[in-house]
Amino acid sequence: MTSASLMGEVLARVGGSGRGREFRVFECYARVVGEGFRTRTRPERLAGTTLIVRVTSAALAHEITLLRSEILGRMTAELGPGTVTEIRTRVGALV
Repeated sequence: MTSASLMGEVLARVGGSGRGREFRVFECYARVVGEGFRTRTRPERLAGTTLIVRVTSAALAHEITLLRSEILGRMTAELGPGTVTEIRTRVGALV
């Protein structure tokens, strides 16, 4: 068992399955996008099966859009089908 899956289980127990699921999705996103995107993007929330990602520029939002199917494919391989089916970007400062 990985620390990420253990943390997801703990969060699911204390904060509901939504929080644990969101944590797992955020951790997976950080792994699959790599260092270059990880430093310039931040997952903000999971709305159903749509991952909302904050990006630092419109150009980066476009780049994420172009790579969306590759990112979703990698996430599906880790999380299973139907967990994240869409990625939406929002431009703004990373918090």
